[in-house]
Amino acid sequence: QAGDADIAPISLVSREQVESGGGRVIFGQEGAYVWVPFVWCWADESLPCNKKEFRHALHYAIDKELIRDQLYGGPDVFQVKGWAAVTPSTVGYTPELDPFPYDPEKARQLLADAGYPGGEGVGKIILHTWQSTSVPFQTEAAQLAAEFWRRELGLDVEVRVGDSTAIREAWAAGQLNGDIIWRDNETRRDAADTLLSGYVDFESGTLRSKDPELVRRAQEVVQILDEEERAQALAEFYPVLREAGYEIGIGYVNIPWGVGPSVEAWEPYPLAPNISALHTVRLK
Repeated sequence: QAGDADIAPISLVSREQVESGGGRVIFGQEGAYVWVPFVWCWADESLPCNKKEFRHALHYAIDKELIRDQLYGGPDVFQVKGWAAVTPSTVGYTPELDPFPYDPEKARQLLADAGYPGGEGVGKIILHTWQSTSVPFQTEAAQLAAEFWRRELGLDVEVRVGDSTAIREAWAAGQLNGDIIWRDNETRRDAADTLLSGYVDFESGTLRSKDPELVRRAQEVVQILDEEERAQALAEFYPVLREAGYEIGIGYVNIPWGVGPSVEAWEPYPLAPNISALHTVRLK
């Protein structure tokens, strides 16, 4: 606010303070992504989320653009792109990975195809979330998603805001089977490690599926060492996982940085949660 700092991490609510001191806000691209996994749907065939049509219905029922524009204030802060840990700077990203479009009519038809017309027979859906230090408005975004599921699909949804450590432990212990988690997670250049925890390691607390074909292909991809071959394999496999629907693609959040009045230009690296690319800083 005094204009003495050159670069500093800020929250969105600090924007006016930075600008009042003669500075401005620069956004670092792809700082964190919104991760929305279905929890252990493979553990019980009677769980509604064991059916792909049910999972897809919840994908299509969320208006991600509204969340971007009305909650986050537009694409400077939030981008409706990518799927799970795969953002545009991640190895293997292609535009076909971007989130399912908002289509409530299709969502309702898919829910009926799954055997739950109008939400009948689903029971209560629990959506877990927590206050995030890296993704602003995380709990509010989860509440909005729950409202879409109630309004468009007739589902009974309860949002539980809790402690992140406790929720992770309960997930790993198999105590949240059939629930959904709305959380932040770090972006990454190579997201193949998520294949290991999600589709290969059956002892993983965050296992998303035991589908034999998904497991086989994930095992093959993570063993590829050649960079070009690995990138191609990931680009071919990620859309298969997106179609399986065990993780809802929402988008990613850019990191706001306050820069002081003496900084003429700066281009931080994408995927960097810390101050980066200092060689690009130009002072006035």
